Amino acid sequence: MKIALCDDILPLRRMLEAMMREYEREKNVRFQIRQFGSGEELLKQAEEEHLHFDLIFLDQCMKKLSGAETALRIREYDTACQIVFCTGSGAHPQFAEASPLRILEKPIDMEDIYVILDEVRSGG
Repeated sequence: MKIALCDDILPLRRMLEAMMREYEREKNVRFQIRQFGSGEELLKQAEEEHLHFDLIFLDQCMKKLSGAETALRIREYDTACQIVFCTGSGAHPQFAEASPLRILEKPIDMEDIYVILDEVRSGG
């Protein structure tokens, strides 16, 4: 499974990846995880490298493009990937337009990550 982590705060991306690596060890699976520091970076690299992800975690509050704006741009070329918004400021009206799998409130709990990974792996 290919996973993108997009947050402008590096320690949060590292924390998310550490949770996923723990899941890998427990479930004996392997993920391809890429980190991005902004929505612009994710979109640019996805276009240049023809990247498609099964699951994308997007922070809502980033410096230029918000998570919701990034998700809407992703939806223009990929309607199949699962999107999870991570927010410390509650749900935003734009979230619904991107048809997210989940909206997680920060701080993010490991149990929530496990539930999401189980669901995406099972095709649910």
